[in-house]
Amino acid sequence: MKYTILIATLLVLFVMACTPTQPQAPQVAPTAPAEPAPVPVVQPEPVVTAPPAEVPPGPTPVEVKPMPTVTKELQDLLSRADQKLKSYRYLELILPDKKQPDTISVKGTKIKIRLYEYDPYFPENYMDTVYLDTAAKTIVGRCESRQRCIWTRGDNTKKEWTDLSYDQYRRKTPYEWLKDVPATVRILGPEVHESRATTKVEYDDAGKLVTMWIDDSYGIPVEVWVTPSSGETVQYLFNDLQFNTLLDKDVTPLSVT
Repeated sequence: MKYTILIATLLVLFVMACTPTQPQAPQVAPTAPAEPAPVPVVQPEPVVTAPPAEVPPGPTPVEVKPMPTVTKELQDLLSRADQKLKSYRYLELILPDKKQPDTISVKGTKIKIRLYEYDPYFPENYMDTVYLDTAAKTIVGRCESRQRCIWTRGDNTKKEWTDLSYDQYRRKTPYEWLKDVPATVRILGPEVHESRATTKVEYDDAGKLVTMWIDDSYGIPVEVWVTPSSGETVQYLFNDLQFNTLLDKDVTPLSVT
């Protein structure tokens, strides 16, 4: 029994000695795990937004104010001249500047101005009357008073002056004042003015206050005051009014013979 165990042991040693041994892999020292490479940060491209298109401004809303209502009484008064007036004559004063009256006759587009007779006067170049045509914008001067126009060395009734300034002698007539009255006129009431029954009105005109006395019968002003915001009032007086008495020959210059 002992020999059997010994032989088995020897056999096992023999087999082990004949078996080739596997080479061992060299021991490698452990290394720290490599840090991951930094990932580059990609900046987002800026988003460029186009500015909002400019919208052209629309028209500024305009407050529409109701037009003032002109009373029937005022409508009748302002239209009276167109219905009744054919011609008229008056003495014109403009205060404070023109204190001596000219006599003015109006018929249609023709105006005759009889100039105030100042003293002293010089007969050599004296004229006393101006004729205007407002349609043609023409003017001619004449000398018509035989007492003043005919003198020892000459006769001015045979002369005419055509080089006069139309604008110098052209003045606003009462009818033209009437046609400038706006719808915003204010009626101040009836008033007796220079013994005539009138209607007093007023309105604003470019910073000026216009006060007017309108004749109730023929519907044209007998007096007009213009008062600026600063300054002196100018008064236009149309005195001694005569209506519908003129003929065409009264406003037309006579031929020079």
